Amino acid sequence: MELSRRTFTLNMLGSMLTLSLVKSLAEVEVLANSVRPIVRKWLIEMESATQQLRLGRVKTTEWQSQIESLLSRVDLADLLKAIDFDRLAKTAVFPEDHESAEDVDFSRNKGLPEELSFAPYFYAMRKGAAIVPHGHRNMTSMHMMLKGQAHCWQFERVAEDAQYLTIKPTTDKVSEIGAVTTVSDHKDNIHWFKALSEPVFMFNIGVFRINPSEDFNGRDCIDPVGGEKLKDGLIRARRIELKKAYELYGKS
Repeated sequence: MELSRRTFTLNMLGSMLTLSLVKSLAEVEVLANSVRPIVRKWLIEMESATQQLRLGRVKTTEWQSQIESLLSRVDLADLLKAIDFDRLAKTAVFPEDHESAEDVDFSRNKGLPEELSFAPYFYAMRKGAAIVPHGHRNMTSMHMMLKGQAHCWQFERVAEDAQYLTIKPTTDKVSEIGAVTTVSDHKDNIHWFKALSEPVFMFNIGVFRINPSEDFNGRDCIDPVGGEKLKDGLIRARRIELKKAYELYGKS
């Protein structure tokens, strides 16, 4: 996965972009005739929140709460326009055993820096396909349902060794249009989605390598269903390669 456009130059841009965003937020209030005033403000606020995360001024769990709150206030029709939903839906690819991901282009939205501090994507799944069970290191992400239904599972990472993760289930529900979930190293670190309808479309953002001095490992796939059941609802799940995860969970 290409990381260059998703990393953020903190020393050079931190304070300058924060001031720019404050000004942009003020300008939003006078854009009464804009076709996307709510989404424009939301995008600027999302960028500001993510900058603060990268600068270490908010915790990952605080970022999760802020992003969930922001998205709860966005009108879905405006959001779909902002991401160019019609075009993305028309050209979406539907792999047999996993999701597809396309970049979302926000470059035409006034008030945002040239290089965002988060990476936006459009996910597509056919019925029965899955975003396989996996966790992350040194990143946060968000998934928002745009169309269809998907079963969502989330887990806390309690302990780990070279071969296993000990996890605690936290979410087991059907997500419908507008539902938002987030993950971080410190809350709901493991997630897994299975499409219950066709098509399923999601809006996703990823904040990669939050701490530039720490490792970033992409997806850490596990086998929760085949895991050992422990006391207090915990599961000892083995780590597996992505290919094996697709084999076990990618298609049903």
